Amino acid sequence: MRKSSAAILLLLLLAVSASAFPKRIISTMPSITETLFALGLGGSVVGVTQNDDYPPEAKKIEKIGRETVNLEKVIYLMPDLVIMLEDAQRRDVENLKKHNLPVITINPHNIKETLDSIMEIGRVCGATAEATKLTGDMEKRMSTMEADIFFKNKQSVLVVVGYKPLMAAGNNSFINDMINIAGGYNAVGFARAPYPEINLEVLYRIDPQFIIIPDGLVPREALFNDPVWQKLTAVKNDRILFIDPDIISRPGPRIVDAIEKIHGFINR
Repeated sequence: MRKSSAAILLLLLLAVSASAFPKRIISTMPSITETLFALGLGGSVVGVTQNDDYPPEAKKIEKIGRETVNLEKVIYLMPDLVIMLEDAQRRDVENLKKHNLPVITINPHNIKETLDSIMEIGRVCGATAEATKLTGDMEKRMSTMEADIFFKNKQSVLVVVGYKPLMAAGNNSFINDMINIAGGYNAVGFARAPYPEINLEVLYRIDPQFIIIPDGLVPREALFNDPVWQKLTAVKNDRILFIDPDIISRPGPRIVDAIEKIHGFINR
């Protein structure tokens, strides 16, 4: 009789614990959406932004805005959790909290904080085991690359994030971490700003060995035909990598895909 009562109590405790986790989640950033799906929580996501395009299933989910969150739509969807980026969405975060909506924020600025954010989302949403496995796999893949380049000389890499005016990923960006793990060093790592504007004098002075540009930012032909760029070593040697802008700009599970592409590119 005691065993039966204990078993029933255990089942009740498990049921209560399971019900404490969110069942209706709104994601306000593509990187958050990618993380939720990677953790097997896609079925609980009821709202995403119009920028969300990965995985493909995210395109079918109700939209709650683009850069700015539509408060009325969020309230209509009756979420029990809204996950947001703290620095990028301060006003929206404050606005939603004023309306007593269940908001949590993450704030990744580098690779470690990205991994920590994945763990935090997993913890809050009842997917700690999945988050532990996902981050463990990501760390293993990155460790393999770091071991591969341990005895190699690092090459200078410029990651362009804006063309006219020219802007690059600086030291205080998670892209800087990606370059280092891939086996390069940031050609504008001296810049404290996350995404500094670079003038021609600086561009010619750093003369990067490799250049990485998000697809769609500038046509390949335009770049190679531009007299300004033709003077650069990377252009002369055809060391330009056009990369999926999503995997290099979203601090989520696919950052390792970007690091592996960069690693293969600069160590070929």
